[in-house]
Amino acid sequence: METRAQKRTSEGAFKRVNPFVWIIDQIIRFRYLIGVFFLVMIVALNLNGSSIGSWDKIVSERSDGKSSDVIFGENRQVRSDEWMVQTPFYFSQAESDYPVVNQQYGKEGQNMIVAYNAPVKDLTLIGKPFNWGFLFLGKERGLSFYWGFKIIGMLLLSFELVMILTKRNKYLSLLGALWITYSPSIQWWFMQHVGDLMFFTLAIMVASYYYLAKHENKLLRLLMMGLIVISGIGFVLVLYPAHQVPLAYLILFWLFGNLIHFRKELVLDIWDLPVIVGGLGIIVFVLLHFYNSSKEAIEATMNTIYPGHREASGGGRPPSDYFLFLTNWKIPFKNFNFHGTNNGEVASYFNFFPLTILLSPFIFFSKRGKEEKYIGAILGLFCCFIFGWTFFGYSHGIAKIFLLTYVTSTRGLVTLGFAAVLLSLWMINFIWEYTKIPGWIKLIFLALIIGLATHSMVSSVMGLYFNNFEIFITLVVFALILFSLLFKLKKLFLIAMSLIVLASGAFVNPVVQGTGAIDKKTLAQEIVKIKKEDPEAFWLSEGDLYNFTPALGVKTINSVRFYPDMKLWQQIDPKHKNEKIYNRYAHTRAFVTADQTKFHLDRPDNFTVNINFTDCEKLGFKYVISKRPLEDYNALNYAQFEQIYGPDKDSWSIYQLSFASDTDQTEATIDPVGGTENYQEIPQQVPDYYGQY
Repeated sequence: METRAQKRTSEGAFKRVNPFVWIIDQIIRFRYLIGVFFLVMIVALNLNGSSIGSWDKIVSERSDGKSSDVIFGENRQVRSDEWMVQTPFYFSQAESDYPVVNQQYGKEGQNMIVAYNAPVKDLTLIGKPFNWGFLFLGKERGLSFYWGFKIIGMLLLSFELVMILTKRNKYLSLLGALWITYSPSIQWWFMQHVGDLMFFTLAIMVASYYYLAKHENKLLRLLMMGLIVISGIGFVLVLYPAHQVPLAYLILFWLFGNLIHFRKELVLDIWDLPVIVGGLGIIVFVLLHFYNSSKEAIEATMNTIYPGHREASGGGRPPSDYFLFLTNWKIPFKNFNFHGTNNGEVASYFNFFPLTILLSPFIFFSKRGKEEKYIGAILGLFCCFIFGWTFFGYSHGIAKIFLLTYVTSTRGLVTLGFAAVLLSLWMINFIWEYTKIPGWIKLIFLALIIGLATHSMVSSVMGLYFNNFEIFITLVVFALILFSLLFKLKKLFLIAMSLIVLASGAFVNPVVQGTGAIDKKTLAQEIVKIKKEDPEAFWLSEGDLYNFTPALGVKTINSVRFYPDMKLWQQIDPKHKNEKIYNRYAHTRAFVTADQTKFHLDRPDNFTVNINFTDCEKLGFKYVISKRPLEDYNALNYAQFEQIYGPDKDSWSIYQLSFASDTDQTEATIDPVGGTENYQEIPQQVPDYYGQY
C-alpha cells in the first residue's frame, strides 16, 4: 500500500506536469493514429493545397456563384508548374481512365509516367503512393489524398529520421519534423520533383537504418524492405537528375556509413537472402517494365534541346546564396521579384551549416558521444562534397564521372540545404549532450556567423528585398536563435525555431476545398458538353488557356509537353526548320492567323506558334477557344469560324472551325483580327514558367 509520503510525492509530481508538455507527449505517442485521422478528415472534407484558384485570373465565370474555393491562405500564381501543369495532368488522367499514354495530348499522345509522375493504371503505380487515392476516390478526393498523404507521411518520416539523428530526442525530433516538412524549399515545390524526391529520400534513409539497426526483428525487416521497394521505384521514376543525382549520393553516403557502423553487430541469416534479393528484384522488374513500355518517351525527353542537352559546370554561387534562408520568414507574405527570380527560386532550408563547420573541432575531439559521431561524419562529408560543387565547381572530367553535369549549382543548393538541416539537427543534439565549449568561444562564433549573415544580406539582392528595419529584426532574431542554441537554452530554441519554421512554410500553400476552380467554370462546362457530343474532335486554345482543356478530357493540339509531339509539328514543319524551338519541355501558346505560320521561342520552356489557315486544316482541329473575334476571318472565304459559345465575362468564346472546299485555297496575307505582331502583345498572365528547370 502507498504511504502518505509516497502519495504526496506522486501527487506533487502529477501537479508539476506541464499540461502543454503532456499534450506534446501524447501527440508524439499517438502520432500514427493522429496521422490517419487527419488523412481521413482531409479526404472527407475534400481539402487540398493546390493553387488551381490561379485559373480564376484567366477564367473567372462560374456556375455555382462562388468566387473562390480558398479557405485559408492564397493561391500561388508563380507555382504554375503545379496549378497550370501537374494538377491538370492528373485531372486529364482521371478523365481518360489513367492510361500510360494519354491521347488527349496532340497527335501522338503523351506518356504520363514521364509527365510529372501522373497517376496511371500501370505497375509503376507501386512507386507512387501519393497517387493511389485517384484510383479509388476519384478526381477531387484523389487530389485531397495526394496532398494529405504526402504532407502527413513527410511529417512522420522526418520525425523518425530525426529520432535516429538525435538518439531519440523526441522534442528535437518533433521540431525536426516541422523543420523539414515546412521548409520553404519543399513547400514551394511540394507537388513537383523536390517534394517527391525528399519524401522518397527520407523513406529510404529511415528504412535502411532500421533494417540494419533492428535486424533481429524479422517482421520489421520485411516492412522496411517494402518501404525501400516503394520509395526506390518512386525515386527513380521522378526523372529529374538535377536533384536525383545529389540525393542518390546522400543515400549512398548514408548506406555506406551505416554498414560500417553496424558491421560488427550485423549477422545475416536465412531471411536476408529472399528479403533483399526479392525486394531489389521487384525494383529492377518494375523499372525494366517502365523502360520497355516508355522507351520512346524517355529517349525523346533525353534528346530535347532543353533540358535534355543541358550540361552544368558547377560553381559560381555567391556566398550570400548560403544565407538565402534569411528570407524564408517573409516570402510567404511578399513576392520576391528581383533580378529575374521569384519566391520559389529563393526558397531554401533554414540551417546552421556554417556554425557546424566552426564547431567541428570541438565535436571531432570530444571524448564523449563517440558512437554518434559517424552520423555527423556521413552528413558532414556529403555537405562538403555538394558545397564544393556549388561554390567552386569541379573539373569537367570529374563532374562527368560523378554525373554532376546534370546538376546545376542552383539545384545543388537545394540538396545541400536539405542535408544541412539533417546535419544541423544532429549537431544541435550532439553539442547539447556531449560538448563543453567555453563561453567566449561561443560568442566569437556567434559574432562571426552574424557578421557573415549581415554582409550577405546587405551586399546581395536581399538588400533590395528587405528594408533596413527588416534587416535589423531578421539579424536580431537569427542572433537570438544562435545564442539559445550555443548556450543550451533549449526551450527558447525549440519555441523560436518552431515559430520561424511555421511562419516560413505553413503559409505557402493555400487550404482549398474542391476543384471548382476548373470544374465549375461555365466555360469548362460548355467544353465538356461539346466534348460529349463530339469526343474525338481536336481543340486549340489561344493565349494562356492551353493546359485548361486537357484537364477536361479534351483532345488538345497545344498544351504543356515533357517532350515534343513530332508527328504534330512535322505536319506544318516538314523540313524541321523550327525543331530547335519545339524540341523541348514546353508550354505551347498557339493562335490561328491568316499570315504565315511562325514559331517563336519566348523562354527556355515556352514558345508561341501562329498557325496559318492552311496549316490549321492540316492539323485538323475543329474547335478554337479565343478572346479575339475570329468571325472577322470569315470574309476571307477560307476558314469559317462559327461562334457557339460566348463571349463570357472574361471575353472567351468557343468557335467551330470549318473550311470552304469550293474556294481558292490561297494563303491570305491580311489578318483582319490584328496580325501576328498583335498576338505577341497579348499579356501573359502567368509570370513564370521555367522555375522547373
